[in-house]
Amino acid sequence: MEKKKVLIGDGSTFMCIMLTATLEKLGIEVVGTAKNGKDTIDKYRELKPDIVFVDPALEGRDGIEVTRIITTEDPSAVVIMLLAGTDADPDIIVEAVRAGAKGYMRKPVTEAEMKTRLESALKRK
Repeated sequence: MEKKKVLIGDGSTFMCIMLTATLEKLGIEVVGTAKNGKDTIDKYRELKPDIVFVDPALEGRDGIEVTRIITTEDPSAVVIMLLAGTDADPDIIVEAVRAGAKGYMRKPVTEAEMKTRLESALKRK
C-alpha cells in the first residue's frame, strides 16, 4: 500500500495510541488526532489527510455529523467509522454510509483487519 496520511478522530487517548501504532506498522503516517467533532473537522480542513477514522461518539458534533460535513465539503474524502462493540448497531452503520463513510471497523482493530478495510475503502474513493 502506498504511503497514506491518516487523521484519527476519537475521544479516547488510548484508542488513538493503539490505532497510531497499528497504522504505523502498515507504513501509514498518522498526521493528527482529534478529541471531538469540531477538532476533527478543523484538522481535516488543515491537514487534508487521505483517510479519516471517526468515532461516532465524538463530543460536540457526533461522528455521523462530522462525516456528513467532511464528505459534503470533499466528496472524495475517505471516512471510516470506528465502532465500539456497543456502537455496532446496524442503524449506525447505515447512517454512517448515508453520511458518506466508505467503510467501518469494530474496535479493537487487528492489523490484518485494518489493512483489509483500508484497501477496501480506498477502492471506493
